[in-house]
Amino acid sequence: MMTTAFASAAIAAAPPPNATPEQKSWWAFQPLRSSPALPAVKRSAAVRTPVDRFVLARQEAQGLTLLPPADKATLLRRVSFDLIGLPPSPADIDAFTRDPSPQAFNEVIERLLASPRYGERWGRHWMDVVRYADTAGDNADYPVPEAYRYRDYIIDAFNRDKPYDVFIREQLAGDILAAEGPRERYAEQVVATGFLALSRRYATAPFELMHLTIEDAIETTGRAFLGLSLRCARCHDHKFDPVTARDYYGLYGFFASTRFPYAGSEEFQSKNLPRTGFLPLVPPTESARPIEENRKRLESLRAQLEGLEKESAKGKTKGALKSEIEGQLVSLRRELKRRERSGALPDLPVAYAVADDKPTDQAVHIKGDPAQLGDVAPRCLPAFLSGQPGLSLKPGSSGRRELASWIASPDNPLTARVMANRVWHYHFGRGLAASPSNLGLRGETPTHPELLDYLAGYLIDHGWSVKSLHRLILNSATWRQQARGAQSQSESAARLLVGFERQRLDAESIRDAMMTTAGTLDLAPPEAHPFPPIEDWHWTQHNPFKVVYESSHRSVYLMRQRLQRHPYLSLFDAPDANMSTDVRTRATVPQQALYLMNNPFVRTQAAAFADRVINAGSTDEARISEAVALAWSRRPGLAEEKGITAYLRRYEAQARKEGVGEQEATKRAWESEARVLMTASEFFYLD
Repeated sequence: MMTTAFASAAIAAAPPPNATPEQKSWWAFQPLRSSPALPAVKRSAAVRTPVDRFVLARQEAQGLTLLPPADKATLLRRVSFDLIGLPPSPADIDAFTRDPSPQAFNEVIERLLASPRYGERWGRHWMDVVRYADTAGDNADYPVPEAYRYRDYIIDAFNRDKPYDVFIREQLAGDILAAEGPRERYAEQVVATGFLALSRRYATAPFELMHLTIEDAIETTGRAFLGLSLRCARCHDHKFDPVTARDYYGLYGFFASTRFPYAGSEEFQSKNLPRTGFLPLVPPTESARPIEENRKRLESLRAQLEGLEKESAKGKTKGALKSEIEGQLVSLRRELKRRERSGALPDLPVAYAVADDKPTDQAVHIKGDPAQLGDVAPRCLPAFLSGQPGLSLKPGSSGRRELASWIASPDNPLTARVMANRVWHYHFGRGLAASPSNLGLRGETPTHPELLDYLAGYLIDHGWSVKSLHRLILNSATWRQQARGAQSQSESAARLLVGFERQRLDAESIRDAMMTTAGTLDLAPPEAHPFPPIEDWHWTQHNPFKVVYESSHRSVYLMRQRLQRHPYLSLFDAPDANMSTDVRTRATVPQQALYLMNNPFVRTQAAAFADRVINAGSTDEARISEAVALAWSRRPGLAEEKGITAYLRRYEAQARKEGVGEQEATKRAWESEARVLMTASEFFYLD
C-alpha cells in the first residue's frame, strides 16, 4: 500500500465524473423532499396515519382500496412476531381481545417496544445486513470469542432506540469517538466497530489477501448504509451507478489506514503467532499497567520453565517430586501458550474491533489486481454523490470519522431512505423499493416514492428514532389490513398494498415460537460461546473449526460460523454470514418437512408442550383452549374443539389396546396433538 505525505489536512476529491442523464435524474440520488404534501383521498375516513394517504391515493387511481382491518387476535399475533419475534401469551390474547379501549393496540405496541425482546428481534435483522458471524472466515474458520460483544451492542442499541445516525457513526468510527470520551461510553463505542472488524478473512496467514478484506468492508458499508453495491468499481468505473474506480480507491484509503484485528488462522499454530489488534475495553491510560504486568509475567514464565526443564533433563528427580515437576511444567506451558496466543491482553476484556493505523492513500489497482498499481487516489468521498470538492481530514487520522459523518448526514440523499425502506420491508415482507440494499440504477424503483421520502424525512425529524417509524407504520390502516385473499393476490394488488401479505415465520421465529409454546425458552441473555481455551486451538485448512452448540436461549444467540452453516438455521433460510443479506429467501423444500417429522428437537418441544397443556387444566375443554392459544394465538372454535377431542379419544383408545396405562395414554395422545399444532400451517405463517 502506498503512503503519501500530508502537507495539510485538506484532501482533494477526484473531479466529478461525467454522469449520464439517467444517473443525474435517478430518484435515489435526488435530495430528500422536505415535508412532501400529503395527497388528498376520497376515503379520508379510512386514514389513520399519513402513511394511509400515500397508499390510498395510489390505490384509488387504480380503482382499488384498503381491505378491512384484521381481527384483534390476528393483529396481536402479527405485531408480536413483528416487534419481538415471539407469539403472545394466552393471557395477552384474552386481555387485548376483551379490551374495548381505542388505545388498546397502542398500549400493546408500546409494551412490545419497551420489551428487551424487541432488540433481539430487530437486532437480528441488522445482523443479516452486517453479515454477523462468530468466526473469522479464514481457511480454517477460526472462532472469534469476543464477537458476541458486537452482537450485544446491536441488540442494546435497538432496545435503547439509539439514534440511527449515532448508530452509523459508532460502527464506522467508534474507536475514534471513544478516545474523545466520555469514559463511560468507551467500551460501547469501541465494540461498535465490530462492524468493520468482522470483514471476512480469506487465507491461512495474517492479513493475507487483505485487499479482499477491505473490499468486504467497502461493499458492506455501501450496502448497509447507502443502499449501493460498490464492489463493481474495484476493477473499473461502475457500469451503472455514478461511482468511479477513483472513488472506490478513495474509499479504500479510509480502511487501508485502519488496523484490523487478527483472530487466528492456520499459521496461528504452525508459527505460534499471537492474536493481534484486539482492543481493550478501557482507555490506554487504564490498560497500560495490566499490559506491562503481562509482559513481566511472560518473562517470569519463560524463566520458570527454563529452570524446571533443566532440572527435569538432569534426570535426578524421582517419584513424587518428579511427578510434581512434570505437573508444574504442564501448567506453566499451558499458561505460557495462553498468554502468547492472546497477544498482550490476556488479562483484559477486549473487543474484536478496529483502530486508526498509519494514514495512507491507495493507488488504483488496475483491473482490481493489487500487484498492478496505477495513480494514487487520495482518500475521498464518491464525488458525484457527495458533491464535495474536497474532504478535510484530521492530520494523522484514517478519515473514518469524516466518512461516517457524511454517511450519517441528514443531507445525504441515500442514508435515511435506505433505513426507512428497511423498516418498511421488515414490517410488510417487501420494501417500498424491493431491493433494500440496492437503491442504485440496477435496483428496484419504489412503488411509492413520495411515501418513502416522507418516511425518511420522518425518521430524521424524529431524531433518527427507529421506534418512531414503528409507531407510524403499525398504527396505519395499511398495516392493520386483513391478509389478501384469492381475489386480491395479483402482483398489482401486492405492489399497491391491497391487504396484508401472508408471511412465513423466519428460522429464528419458528424455533423460538416452538420453545415459547413448549415453555422451554430461556429468555436470559447468554454471554460468550463455550469455545475451547485458546491454548487448545489447532485448526487447519483441512481440519477447520466446526461445531454446533446446543442452547435453550433465543436463536439470535446461537453461534454462527462463516464456512459451516448452522444445520437448522440454514434449512429454514437464515442468511449466509459471508455476505450482507437484505432479503431472505423463503424456500419450501422436503427437508423441512422431514425435520419437523423426525428431528429430536421437535419431539422434545412437543413433549414439553404436552406436559404444559395437561397441567393447564383437568378437562379437555380447558386443555384444548390453552393448547390452541399457545400455538396459534387464538382460542379454538367449537368445530376445532370437537375435532381435537375426537382425535385424542382415538389415540388414547389405540394406546390402551397396546397395554398402556390411562395416564400414559393421555400423555402420548397430547404429545401427538402437540406435534400437529406445532407443525401446522397456522403455526408457521402470519396473516
